[in-house]
Amino acid sequence: MGGGYLASSSAMVIFCLLLGSAGVARADVVTLSILLVFVLYACLVLWVFAARVLWLPVMVFSLLAASSYVLMSFSGHGG
Repeated sequence: MGGGYLASSSAMVIFCLLLGSAGVARADVVTLSILLVFVLYACLVLWVFAARVLWLPVMVFSLLAASSYVLMSFSGHGG
């Protein structure tokens, strides 16, 4: 369960940074990102329970977390 929360929060960061850099208003960025993350989280939960092997979802969750950290550090918003 923790991997899903980490992946969805990482996706939220990615969506917010990409939509914010596209010139969308800040309130719309947050609202649209939350809606997209809700759909993504639901799809990830379904995929994890349907997957035959566990390493593929774990790899995708790890890539989401790593890509959000890299994107935040390159954009100047992260640590």
